[in-house]
Amino acid sequence: MTPSRKLRHSFAAVYAVLGWVALFTWSVVTHPTPSIPEWVVLYTLAGLLLFVERFHIPVTSLEVILSLETVYLVAFSWNFPIQTVIWGGMLYALVSSLRYKSDWYTQTMNSLAYVAAAWAAMEVAHRIVGVHGRLNVMNIPLLLVYSTTYFFVNIVIVLIYLTIQRSRRNMKLFLDSITSFRAIPVYLVTLMIGMLMAIVIQNSGLGGAILFTGLILLVAWSYGDYFKMANHFKELAIRDELTGLYNHRHIQSVMDEWFAEEKPFAFLMLDIDHFKRYNDVWGHVHGDDVLRKIAGLLQEHSQKGELCARYNGDEFVLALPGSDLDELQARAEAIRRAVEQLELPRVDRLNRPPLTVSIGIAVYPEMADNKKDLLMRVDDAIYKAKVTGNNQVFLYESVLDEVQEDLAQEDPEQEVVRTLRVFLAILNSKDRYTYAHTERDVTYATALAKKIGLSEDRLRYLRLGAFLHDIGKVEVPTEILTKRGPLSKDEWVVMRNHVEMGVAIVRPIQSLAACLPIIRHHHERYDGAGYPDGLKDQDIPLEARILTIADSFDAMTTSRPYQRKRNLDEAIAELRQCAGKQFDPGLVEPFIDAVQTIGILPSGGQMDLA
Repeated sequence: MTPSRKLRHSFAAVYAVLGWVALFTWSVVTHPTPSIPEWVVLYTLAGLLLFVERFHIPVTSLEVILSLETVYLVAFSWNFPIQTVIWGGMLYALVSSLRYKSDWYTQTMNSLAYVAAAWAAMEVAHRIVGVHGRLNVMNIPLLLVYSTTYFFVNIVIVLIYLTIQRSRRNMKLFLDSITSFRAIPVYLVTLMIGMLMAIVIQNSGLGGAILFTGLILLVAWSYGDYFKMANHFKELAIRDELTGLYNHRHIQSVMDEWFAEEKPFAFLMLDIDHFKRYNDVWGHVHGDDVLRKIAGLLQEHSQKGELCARYNGDEFVLALPGSDLDELQARAEAIRRAVEQLELPRVDRLNRPPLTVSIGIAVYPEMADNKKDLLMRVDDAIYKAKVTGNNQVFLYESVLDEVQEDLAQEDPEQEVVRTLRVFLAILNSKDRYTYAHTERDVTYATALAKKIGLSEDRLRYLRLGAFLHDIGKVEVPTEILTKRGPLSKDEWVVMRNHVEMGVAIVRPIQSLAACLPIIRHHHERYDGAGYPDGLKDQDIPLEARILTIADSFDAMTTSRPYQRKRNLDEAIAELRQCAGKQFDPGLVEPFIDAVQTIGILPSGGQMDLA
């Protein structure tokens, strides 16, 4: 325990003790010498309080409980001198505090709150309503004054104690229970049972109290058993049975709440690399053990207020308030390394290293303004982590977001952005590889355009044109678009038509008219052997010539089933060899300079992501 925390607990202990000293002093001054019957009541009360101390009736998940000690103090305060009740409560507090040792002051404070509330309620009721003696349940003003006073005095004493102790978690739980009105039914039930016991004592004395104790403990035991069962089923509804983490349903519900509250938070998703193969080789028993170990590790790396969940079969998520990107990436890296170091059987039959995880990160509200978009962002980040070789951490990035910033001033209604988002959804669902290739083309083309000093206006439309240049592929049959081998002659004819299809899709959007030549001519060759119009030399728009180099370079440096991936030196040699034939010779060297600065962007080609 830190020195500051020790000091706070010391102040809390002093507060509890001084409260009892004040209450005891008042009782001595007003009632110095208990009679023999009062001593019997005192010891009986203390004994009953100690007996029922550990029997509580749980009421809510916010750790609010129905305390049986309160029931006895309320009942006895209606039938015996309040000073006797204070002495009995003090004796109970002393004995129970000795049992709790290091946490004695908490028990002392609890008993002080119960006794002080009962004393204050009785005093105020007597002074305001002016009623003494037996409890009359028909005297509504008396009951209202007593109940209200008891409620507020109890709350004030506990709030002062928690403030001194500076326990944020307990303070939050307590205030939540009060402000959400969950605690009010608990107080009302406690007071009603106490008043019922008071009537029993009025008619049957201490024997009635003892008999009532047996009945109330039976009720507490029965209801407690029922509550545990109900709570168990509630846990099953929000927990994953295998790992003990929250399940998909619960994390979705919590995200809905955070979005409704506009609460900034981050969403980290972990996907186990090649987990299906691990299960196939080692069996589902070992696979389940892996899931449990990763779940435990994720819990170790989480903090209070953060949620760990098993999202799907081999996917886990960590949802945490806040959006500090540097901290998020550092924590994700720590989790990735920890998984990598887990002691798990090596998949020797596949000649692979121990299991790893790919982690994607997206944050609200910086990267998305609704749950659907946030999940798409984190899914895209996971995909990029997968295609770069697995065992990676990726923060969501998209050229579309950059394009949106470019258009923010010229297009206040964001018509183009909305259109681009539709194109993005179509292209991404049709062929994720094509979309990733498009993003890299935008980056390469932008780098070359800046190298040769292209104006800002032309650069803006180059980026848009590069982003949309393959949009015509949405009209290409999926079996052709995703074929894992060279295309046949007929298939190649269909594929070549994607440039004209792209122009047809974009032409109705007036604000994108400047992009049409880029989309149509990015497959033209400098020597005139390209398509669709066979343009050559300077007849090919500059932006299209830029995109042709970027598009070809990415194709060279990307793994395909029918084509070997080239390294940077090999790709540069190919560019220089094709200068004047396929590429504008005046753009090749500037592009080489630009790409040597940014390097080859990561790509996974057609790799197996299972």
